[in-house]
Amino acid sequence: MEHILTKRNTVLVVALLSLWKMYLSATLQLHPDEAYYWMWSRHLDLGYFDHAPLIAYCIRLTTLFSQQELWVRFSGILETLIVSVLAWRLSLQLFHDDKIASASVITLNVMPLTLAGSVLMTPDIPVFLFLSLSTYWYWQIVATQKPHYWYFLGVAFGLSLLSKYTAVLLAPSLLLFMLVTDERRWLKTIHPYAAFLLGCALFLPVIYWNSQHQWISFAFQMRHGLGGNKYSIGKVLVYIGGQMLVAGPLIWVSGVIAAGHYLFQKNRQTLFLVLTSLPTLLFFAFSAFKKGGAAANWPCCAYFTFSILAGHYLVGGSKTKRYVWGVAVAFSFLLSVTAGLHARFGVIPLGKISPDAAQADATHSFYGWKELAEALEKDPTIRFAVTDTHQLAGEVSYYTKERIVAYADHVQISQWGFPDRVRDENGVCIYLEGDAIPACRGTFLSLGKTDTLSVRRDNYPVRTYQIVHGRGYKEREGKRL
Repeated sequence: MEHILTKRNTVLVVALLSLWKMYLSATLQLHPDEAYYWMWSRHLDLGYFDHAPLIAYCIRLTTLFSQQELWVRFSGILETLIVSVLAWRLSLQLFHDDKIASASVITLNVMPLTLAGSVLMTPDIPVFLFLSLSTYWYWQIVATQKPHYWYFLGVAFGLSLLSKYTAVLLAPSLLLFMLVTDERRWLKTIHPYAAFLLGCALFLPVIYWNSQHQWISFAFQMRHGLGGNKYSIGKVLVYIGGQMLVAGPLIWVSGVIAAGHYLFQKNRQTLFLVLTSLPTLLFFAFSAFKKGGAAANWPCCAYFTFSILAGHYLVGGSKTKRYVWGVAVAFSFLLSVTAGLHARFGVIPLGKISPDAAQADATHSFYGWKELAEALEKDPTIRFAVTDTHQLAGEVSYYTKERIVAYADHVQISQWGFPDRVRDENGVCIYLEGDAIPACRGTFLSLGKTDTLSVRRDNYPVRTYQIVHGRGYKEREGKRL
């Protein structure tokens, strides 16, 4: 095992995995959420209904010269490379052992969260980067006792808040570490408070945007993350299963065991890793218990230090633990690559298991959007498309290269308004088969024909679109989604 865990091999692993992610990024159609965030990048603002705005800026930056799928997703590839460097440096500073540093970086890179998940361009990409950077700068404060690192931390923390609101969970984690160690002496200085205020200052544009929009984004996320009183133990178990999936079962179990093992020890290095990962995992477990569910990706910011924790516990331990690390990494790698291969080539024969499983295949989300756009482009008189969902509007806009104006009665998209230049032109209303048609009838001044488009993948239907033609757009009445 020792001869495998070298800096050279680690660089080789990260490079090869990055090439694999570049291939997937270039060849898979945009996921509906990605297409929606791409729409944000075409309407830059200080804030958005669903999330903080940095995802839009990242996409806009990487698509300055090309709108191809690879460049929409390119920030995810860069993020993994930068975070890998941070994990290597932090591991070395903590444990002064190349093998542990190598194991930590490889563990981080083979987890489905990073190997498969970083192909999807979502707010998890920038928040994972800047929270990892925040954690790294915090340890520089601990290791060097130099106060200027507080201000590096403040900037990184502010950028993480601009990425996703859940980044705020890092602050109590770092405060807890200070309170239970002698780092609490910093609380007698101005630096931690000034750094926190600096981070909040960077976040002020989002606060201002919310103040101008009835605080809709903050209210939505509070309801989305902690709303409800269902109190379901079953959902907590589902949440745990989701975490095993995003990290890999053996890596996740090993990390949790390591957290329990190191939590009450007086080793500052391992306690630092525990307190910057475990509280976030526990917070979202509580969210699952109270709300009745928590998405598997929500605690993603915990896994930077969690991967180092698991790497140290296994590779820094006995020969048996090092063997477990090898099996855990191999299994997570196999899980991640299989997910990518299936998304690209459909290698898992779900149809032989059951037609329902084939129909419910989550990787269908990467298919069928370009085919819809091609069907619409055959009629050059179509100037706008109204859809029932914001994601579908994003797909139409992206794959028609914005020639067809896409619109949906969604809180965010409605704020951009319906363009007057196409209001009196021919358009279509698109919805999925099974949705109600009356909403479309209220879209046009005059109705036309209805077309049906079915998209198939490996002989199984992906989805069927109903395309209602009409002329002249008029506002729909009713509650916006």
